[in-house]
Amino acid sequence: MRFSQSLSSASLLASALVATSLTGLSLSACDDGGGGSENESEVITSVVLTFTPAGGGAPITATFNDPDGDGGTAPTIDPINLTAGVTYAATVKFENRLETPAEDITVEVDDESDQHQIFFTGTGVSGPASNQPTAPLVHTYADMDVNGLPIGLADSFAARTGTGQLTVTLRHMPPVNDQPAKTAAAATTVRDSGFATLGGSTDAQVTFPVTVP
Repeated sequence: MRFSQSLSSASLLASALVATSLTGLSLSACDDGGGGSENESEVITSVVLTFTPAGGGAPITATFNDPDGDGGTAPTIDPINLTAGVTYAATVKFENRLETPAEDITVEVDDESDQHQIFFTGTGVSGPASNQPTAPLVHTYADMDVNGLPIGLADSFAARTGTGQLTVTLRHMPPVNDQPAKTAAAATTVRDSGFATLGGSTDAQVTFPVTVP
């Protein structure tokens, strides 16, 4: 199943140094990638990142929220403000807040985790999908699907002094002609070539400003 976000381009100035941005995505129907029937799509209006200090302490939450789900109203994007020298256990949550109560799309992503992967890119992060040696965040995947490949719903971020941007991308990679499209090389492909040569399609993509004093 594919989950898509219907959003127009938007940007918010978070500080004099860092701006946030949103990549517009079109709402579309699911496609199993093998010529099968299409299924009803899901709307993603909100992306929630939660950072919990590994040594204990209060969690820090940063949320992207598009209140009307179609970009008509400007979305709100929280800055990510962490502490240098601290490693954080992080989670990513996708919601449709147009429903009451809010629909947790994360559950469905997890159910089809062998077809989904979250990538962390941008000037604010160094990791499997982003080669930024001086970035303020160093990312490591902390979960895997049934095939032993990373998902990205659970992660680890080591924080160090700096500023930048963290782009969170949910990618749907269903099998093609009964062959898996999600592979161990997915993050490396994004790091070296971006998303243009990666199989599948982007379901959600948002950018947060990062500051680690």
